[in-house]
Amino acid sequence: MMENVKNTIVWFLFILVTIVFVNCKRTTKAGPDEIVINGKLTNSSGKIIWLSEFDGKKMHSIDSVHIEEDDLFSFSIKPKYAGFFIVSSRKNDNAFLTGNMGETIMLSGDANHLSSTWNAKGSDETSLYLSYWNVSRKQIKQIDSLTVLFRSIHMDSDNLASRIRMDSIFNAIMEKQREDATHFIKKNPGALASLLVIDAKFSKLPLFYEERDINYFKMLDSGLSKTYKGNPMVINFHERVQQILKRIKNNQQNNRLLPPGELSPSYKPNR
Repeated sequence: MMENVKNTIVWFLFILVTIVFVNCKRTTKAGPDEIVINGKLTNSSGKIIWLSEFDGKKMHSIDSVHIEEDDLFSFSIKPKYAGFFIVSSRKNDNAFLTGNMGETIMLSGDANHLSSTWNAKGSDETSLYLSYWNVSRKQIKQIDSLTVLFRSIHMDSDNLASRIRMDSIFNAIMEKQREDATHFIKKNPGALASLLVIDAKFSKLPLFYEERDINYFKMLDSGLSKTYKGNPMVINFHERVQQILKRIKNNQQNNRLLPPGELSPSYKPNR
């Protein structure tokens, strides 16, 4: 009889400990005024996972967690506005998430190669950007392979034809990336994620130039001002677009006053 009671107590304690353990590992759900990022990354054991906020110009570290054995982790934020949140385990290897109040985002990927493996669910804006980024990943791989090949032959004068051909391939990949970015912005002018796209660099080169591509900047300014009214990043972007327009107007006025090739009236050559 006593043995049965003992066994019952042991099983009860085992079940209780299991429940507590499972609850500790359970993901957190966001309240209406917060954003929750739950994550599980492979190869994260022993690493510190960082959470930063990107204000459109700089990253600001806001939280971190030490992972013991590829455990689930959870970050809870109560921002005033929707924004960009970056998860990383090392420098220049990030997952870019766009979070809005009330969203619970589930992040997965490889902590050793996060930028090329991350995936996320639970946020419409993040899903939008991820669809664009997944295509970009493939083209970045092509550029990386091309760069390695170019470096291996660039010192050999006999490979001029190969270098010219690689330049042509590089230009084609760049043009494809620009087409993808243009399509994304046209389709999502009111998406915060479009700010990441219009300011992105591909192989260290901008895809959009402020004055040349002013129509796309104006398109985003109009769309974002309607969707995210009062958002500081959107306000800053609006002010930036106004400055670009002012610069274009000044350049046009200067060109009318002084056509290309003409000397400024203030310049008097020595005779």
